[in-house]
Amino acid sequence: MELTKFLAFLAVVLPVAYGAPSPVANSLHPEILAAMKRDLGLDATQATARVAREISAANVIEQLRASTGSSFAGAWMADGALNVGVTDEALAAEVTAAGATPVIVANSLSKLEEAKLALDNQDITQANTLATRDADSGIAAYYVDVAANKLILEALPGSTAHAEALAAQVGLSASEFEVVTVNEMPTTFATVRGGDAYLINRAARCSIGFSVTTGFVSAGHCGTAGSTATTSAGASLGTFSGSVFPGSADMSYIRTVSGTTLTGQINGYGSGNLPVSGSTASAVGSSICRSGSTSGVHCGTVRALSATVTYAEGRVTGLTQTTVCAEPGDSGGSYYTGAQAQGVTSGGSGDCTVGGITYFQPVNEILSTYGLTLVRS
Repeated sequence: MELTKFLAFLAVVLPVAYGAPSPVANSLHPEILAAMKRDLGLDATQATARVAREISAANVIEQLRASTGSSFAGAWMADGALNVGVTDEALAAEVTAAGATPVIVANSLSKLEEAKLALDNQDITQANTLATRDADSGIAAYYVDVAANKLILEALPGSTAHAEALAAQVGLSASEFEVVTVNEMPTTFATVRGGDAYLINRAARCSIGFSVTTGFVSAGHCGTAGSTATTSAGASLGTFSGSVFPGSADMSYIRTVSGTTLTGQINGYGSGNLPVSGSTASAVGSSICRSGSTSGVHCGTVRALSATVTYAEGRVTGLTQTTVCAEPGDSGGSYYTGAQAQGVTSGGSGDCTVGGITYFQPVNEILSTYGLTLVRS
């Protein structure tokens, strides 16, 4: 009984996604509308139209990524329009014909991604000197900003020169990167407080990501293979079958015990269950919402794809950066756009009082890594 209640709660905790034009997609859940109004300043009509545009844009992006080949320089949403960067001006007409706005830039996406990959393969630790202290130094994250057509390196004040040197080491000129100063390093959002969601080894608390046909997915830093997952009341949910963190991902798969009810829904926190209908990835600039067991539902926008983040435990590659806030205990929880599952909460900085920057692990990578099938409503 406890399991059934808990997984019903999961269905509730997993954010709702409303996809391409369909009867369900035409009306976003009241909880999502309320969160988008609070965090993005959109009324119901604006929010519904925005989500529909963003989901539709995903197909156009993939079409142009293939047709423009090595000239493709990324895509992003801005002021309701889909912008697609290309390095060859002769492709502008093709981009326009596909329904997007062409932006001619100097660097292809592949060039900037190769530089980022070179950084991923380097030791980016900064040697301390008399002029720097551990608290003042560190490379927080780095990612390709497709709208700026640059590699962005986020660094603490004592590491700006180090970040510039790293960019030069991977072959980037001054016009191809930017160092952004930040005041704190990202952290994961796990916590050792009891409460809702699920407990790892009856201690740390995290949030459910999405149900799959044999269990559920969450963040890798929540637990290692073999760790137990239980309800707050102590009833067994299952065992971590796979986990990656740090390194190439922050993802985990928990195989649930027999008799567990798995639903394709997300917790609307007081507004009923939110359905999940697919996992089409959103573009940079798209709206996105998150559901977690500590702070509930919050929304923001996608800032960057495939970011590398430095946590105390080590670097993690392949994360998506967002402006959605999160707090301890929200780790592993659902990110979604409309009814499309996007990923599970990894970590970040700030909180839901002052705002913050967060990162999520894309859900499609989790599904493909472990051979899982998303449960849909």
